Amino acid sequence: MGLFDKAMQGASAAGAQAGAGAGELLAQWKADRVITLSSEPESLEQLKAAVDVTDPGSVAAYWVYAVTCLTADYEIGMSMMKYLFADIEPFGRGFTEGGVSGKAGWDSYMNERLKSDDYRWLPRAYFVGAAASNGFNPTRPLSVALSFNAPNTETVNAQSVKQLGRLNIVYYVTSNAAGNKVNLTLSKFDGSDRWYVTNGTASSGLFYDQRAGLTAEAKAKLYN
Repeated sequence: MGLFDKAMQGASAAGAQAGAGAGELLAQWKADRVITLSSEPESLEQLKAAVDVTDPGSVAAYWVYAVTCLTADYEIGMSMMKYLFADIEPFGRGFTEGGVSGKAGWDSYMNERLKSDDYRWLPRAYFVGAAASNGFNPTRPLSVALSFNAPNTETVNAQSVKQLGRLNIVYYVTSNAAGNKVNLTLSKFDGSDRWYVTNGTASSGLFYDQRAGLTAEAKAKLYN
């Protein structure tokens, strides 16, 4: 059974493009995109082989996958998140891969939601094909729909590209449960083509309570 399949189980069953220069965003990035995962990684090494860290869309999609995997195996999910995340040095050009706290921006307050069947399904609702009618069981291969947030992208770049040498792009993902939207800010740093997720709320936001969108029929289908 794969790691994502374990995330589909209840708590008891689960056990626990290169080419963009400095200051440039490729045209294909500045659009709404659907990113299909090339695989469902079972480990950090498999994630490294699957994600294209030179494409912010790929990083964003695998970020949603990694956060979802927290509910199946916290250590594996967190290792994936740390690889994809960086904390930005305030008013500076530096960054810390994995986050200063070593938790990729994850709020430990949310740990209880990883263990509760009332909440652990929530990040699955951000994948294409997840719906109340199928218990928020996304279609395979897994895909994530990214909406380009042009105003936020322009705002953050106006503050950081020239002064700090940091290029950013902001997408948002929309839940198929109750329509919650979560912004994902991705950044690459001066001298590098690698993108990271850099907003700390990008993980806990995927666990925002949307049980209002959970019908009794859907609840019965959540954990097969």
